[in-house]
Amino acid sequence: MALADRARDALRPTNSIEAVPALDQTRHTGSPAEPTPTGPGAAGPVAPGKKPAPYRTEPPSIANTYYVQEKGSERQYFEDYQRKNIAMRATDTSVSSKRQDLNTVRAMLEIAEARGWHSVEIKGTAEFRREAWIEATARGLEGRGFTPSDADRQEADRRHAERRQANEVRAVAREDTREDRAAGRPVAAAAHEKEVQARQPGEPPAPKFNEYRHALREARKELSADGRLMLAALSEKIDRQMNKLNMEAKAELKAFVGTELVKKERAEGPTVLSAEQKRAATAPAPERPSPAQTPPAPARRIEPEAPRRSLKL
Repeated sequence: MALADRARDALRPTNSIEAVPALDQTRHTGSPAEPTPTGPGAAGPVAPGKKPAPYRTEPPSIANTYYVQEKGSERQYFEDYQRKNIAMRATDTSVSSKRQDLNTVRAMLEIAEARGWHSVEIKGTAEFRREAWIEATARGLEGRGFTPSDADRQEADRRHAERRQANEVRAVAREDTREDRAAGRPVAAAAHEKEVQARQPGEPPAPKFNEYRHALREARKELSADGRLMLAALSEKIDRQMNKLNMEAKAELKAFVGTELVKKERAEGPTVLSAEQKRAATAPAPERPSPAQTPPAPARRIEPEAPRRSLKL
């Protein structure tokens, strides 16, 4: 299986994000570009006298997701500690990958931002170039190598607004945390107290439907066609058979299933269903007969008992 995956990866086109040289940026924008830090240690501090581990010089979002190793002048990013599934490669001037899913695109641009790149050349498949341009533009980077449509620009503006709102929320949360620490209150207790105060009397805690729905949407985007079919069948089964669960619990369970399917496809490749499995996944659920349609059970006949006789002495 591993040999087949490697052969399949070798046939896939390589997608890349490359730093635009400073001279080219000056010619394109008319103003000199800021110095661009390069090299493996550009993303983090280097301890004097000792070279840090590669993952310690990466942004937290990368270090917490991938296993990083240096091999010559190249950095390799793996999804597993056994280093079987390589997700990305990076040199001083480029980040490349055989993948084109949104999570990988975001990770590649995280590395580009950490290295201080302000303008990037996008190369690869049409789908990769489109996704990378949208994500780069949402982050305030100049993306070259793709001509966007109006819908692409609209999506980039939407993501930019979401990022800005998320950054503002995080900034407020950090400020509140500083105040809580200065007042000597535990951070967790203070957060719970603020949540309770924000609620109206008698109002239940805010549901997490949006988070679960967002996770489910992201899973559908990344899954293969057969993977989406399997997810739809499992979601329908959750809705139909788990009647004792409330809507929030069902949404959480669906999000969990979608996330696990994505992890499985990342590790083992796209889901491939047989023709029989596809028919089973798309077959309509059997209808339960209503009480009016259910035939009554036959009445049980009670046989009369024989009279008991007693013997008188």
